[in-house]
Amino acid sequence: MQVLLLHCQDDDDGARALRPHIEQVCRTEGGEVLDSCLLAGEHVEHGIEERLRAATHVVILVSARLLDWPVWSSVAHRALTHRRSAEVSLVRWRACVDDQDQVLRRFGPILGPASVATAADPDEALVAIARRVGEALRAARLGPRCVALGRLPPPERDIVGREEEKRALDDALVNGAVHVVVVVGEGGAGKTQLVRTWLDGLQPAYGGVDAVISCSIEDQDGGGAPSASAAVSVLLAAVGETPSADPMENVSRLVRRVRDRRTIVVIDGLEPLQDARGKLNDRHMAILVRELASQMCGGLCVITTRPPFDLEGTGVRRIDLGPVDRTSAIHVLRSRGVRGSDEQLGRLADRLRRHALSLALVADYLNEAHGGDVLAAEHLDFGAEKLDDGGRIQRILSFYEARLTPEERAVLGVVALCERPADLATLAAVGAHPGASGFAASLSDAPPEELRRTCARLAKTALLLTTDAGAWDQHPLVRGYWRRRLKAGDPAGVRAAHEILFEWFRDQPRRAGEDPGRREDLDPLYAAVAHGVQAGRWSESFQVLHDRIRQGERHTSLKLHGAVAEDRRAFLAFFDRSTFHLRGDLTSWQRHWLENSAGVLLRAQGETSDAVRLLESAVRTADAAGLAAEAAESERNLASVHSLEGDILRALDHVESAVRHADASGELRPRLVARDFRAHLMHRLGRLHDARAAYEEIEQIRERESAGHRGVAHYPFASHAVLLLDLGEVALAHDRAARGIDLSRGDDPDASSLLNRGLSARVLARTLDALGRPDEAMLRFDEAVALVKESGRIDHLTPCHIDCASFWAHRDVDRARRHLDEARRIYEARGFRLVEADAALTTARVALVQNVLDEAVEQLDAAEVLLRKTCYHLRVPWLFLLRARLRGAQGDHAGARRLAELARQEASAMGLQRHDFWRELEACDRVEESS
Repeated sequence: MQVLLLHCQDDDDGARALRPHIEQVCRTEGGEVLDSCLLAGEHVEHGIEERLRAATHVVILVSARLLDWPVWSSVAHRALTHRRSAEVSLVRWRACVDDQDQVLRRFGPILGPASVATAADPDEALVAIARRVGEALRAARLGPRCVALGRLPPPERDIVGREEEKRALDDALVNGAVHVVVVVGEGGAGKTQLVRTWLDGLQPAYGGVDAVISCSIEDQDGGGAPSASAAVSVLLAAVGETPSADPMENVSRLVRRVRDRRTIVVIDGLEPLQDARGKLNDRHMAILVRELASQMCGGLCVITTRPPFDLEGTGVRRIDLGPVDRTSAIHVLRSRGVRGSDEQLGRLADRLRRHALSLALVADYLNEAHGGDVLAAEHLDFGAEKLDDGGRIQRILSFYEARLTPEERAVLGVVALCERPADLATLAAVGAHPGASGFAASLSDAPPEELRRTCARLAKTALLLTTDAGAWDQHPLVRGYWRRRLKAGDPAGVRAAHEILFEWFRDQPRRAGEDPGRREDLDPLYAAVAHGVQAGRWSESFQVLHDRIRQGERHTSLKLHGAVAEDRRAFLAFFDRSTFHLRGDLTSWQRHWLENSAGVLLRAQGETSDAVRLLESAVRTADAAGLAAEAAESERNLASVHSLEGDILRALDHVESAVRHADASGELRPRLVARDFRAHLMHRLGRLHDARAAYEEIEQIRERESAGHRGVAHYPFASHAVLLLDLGEVALAHDRAARGIDLSRGDDPDASSLLNRGLSARVLARTLDALGRPDEAMLRFDEAVALVKESGRIDHLTPCHIDCASFWAHRDVDRARRHLDEARRIYEARGFRLVEADAALTTARVALVQNVLDEAVEQLDAAEVLLRKTCYHLRVPWLFLLRARLRGAQGDHAGARRLAELARQEASAMGLQRHDFWRELEACDRVEESS
């Protein structure tokens, strides 16, 4: 660990005074002092740059002379902007003390008051800086506050070579201009091992970063239905945050966290999310990688993948991992017990193309089968095929398989099938189960110590990897080989093993009580579902998912733990991945629940086409079984998907069907829910009077039939209040909104949900604004954003931000812009077209306030296209009104008067009486009259 004392030559006296104190701290903490004074003949800029890279902490003597030093602007300042404030200490020197901090202001950015000491009181300044340097060195020595390497395997034994690649990673970590390093190489080339050995070489300080987090994309043989949401959830959980139900929100939170804290992020095995050309086909991962490549604030993202890979950018570096160098390949063979001359070992390495995994496997095989005699390899046909299925790795493993004992084959088979790293207890449970058959029968009655010895023996080879937690895992290519072999040769044994694993994980004891108290308590249950469906235990797997993971309609896994990715994988395990047809023997109600819930889950993740397929299937399932209330729910969900996509007329067709099904069910809540959304769609179509009649019908039904029913008391107060605002009945709208707020504070579980509390606060804020009470409205808007965001319903969060932007447009345009930026971040990634139209109109309003007319033109043109395509007629009068204001600002007063008249006609035709619309229209008329 090194501390750099940065100053210009004119401030040598201050450096001499400060240096002894820093040296004393360094002796205590095991560091050393670097000085910015250079050796004779050393290139100044290069020397300072090297010292800045090496330094754990930088102490800067700030003075006018330093800021005038050319090296400061060309090298030092640029490097320091990527450091955290805890890594820099400022000492105000010379004139800086007496000039009211003018020099310090020029320094920019000031890293916070705690980083500044004043030389006006030299003793106090020296003590303060020494204390700060000591804290920084202790933090660096103790290492990051968070190290979560996930399933990144420990380094293989006898790993050598790759020194050039490790240096490249070292350089990238200290180079503030590099944000992402992509390690590209064929399967088994040693990509993951390179990253893990590099990380281990950084211990304990890990380069002074705050966190090291890692995720591995799901199984690379395609069995795991990989998605970016799983990776992002793992990374968010690693930094102590609970993932939300929305993957884009999770991506944004993760990006903010890694930019707030200097972080090393490892994304291992990206290829399942890439197409044949190497382009990312997962939108959320593409956004995450793009954001990390643009800025990491001193951290580094390391990605491993197979070729090809398509990622460009000035902050991206690529490491192409080719064959191991010949010297290192010979060392690997010899260290694993292969005997022979360097020439013989070199020839064998060349036959294996110096491929890392092939070298390890062949060396272990020769050591086990032939006493390490290199000449025995001459009789082995490695073939010239590629590495993947049916290729060289399969040939090598087939040589090995012939020599394995039945118990060893059973251990490797169970580890390959297991959905998570297998520990000794899991292997022992398989062996002790009376149903063990086929390959797994070889583990019957095997004592735990014997199993441990077998695993330890296999772990000395490349067939089995030992995790940091002491469990066992396999390289993806090895795991894929054993899975294929077992499924082809012993399907009954595979099914029996999955049955045993299902029961083992299902029956894992919980800490206390019936509810899972921690997120990790769900992991065995997810594994149970995965094994249960592969064992054909469909109904029992459903019970685990419905009763214990989701806990019925409580949705515990989502609402309490944010296990979005895990839920997605568990649900999709019941479906054929290519057709989305349900598999297995399930009741109609179970099939509907799976299809409907999976559709809603995919809708929340922005996978709308697949969501529609599942929800349409759910409707058919419910119809065929006579489940009218369930059919109404799925039709309502379909209407929601189409509404978000901007197809209001199609959404209305589905919600009309939902109303018919709900009426057939005779159940109160489905009838109210379907009618509420139908009225909402009528409102958006500009059918204000039809919408009012529909809301009044809902209130009549509720008042007549709600006695003894829970979860219905709040319908339709919030949405009805929004309509009443457009009808100009502000007092009545405020009454409805206030009643919605009162109900949200009660004990009704639906009304008091985070989402309904947030929607009620949003509508109340709008009515308060209409009543001229902006201070109260501001507080309610903030409350609404916080509650809806916490609920995870991102489809409702965007309108909240747009309402806030509209509120601030004439009060604080910067704040309005921030809300619009948040809304844009959400809708651009999801295709929420109605929200996009609202955002375009609000952005145009802000642009007019700022007199940025070109932007106003662009936004109004975009809004017009969207309103025409979506039939979002409610916003057409606003479009004409804003166009009239724009024409007036451009000096086209005749055009402004014509457009204002169109706005008036459209509003009158639909019955729009909203007060702020007419006030703005009258103001526009007055401006034009005066012109």
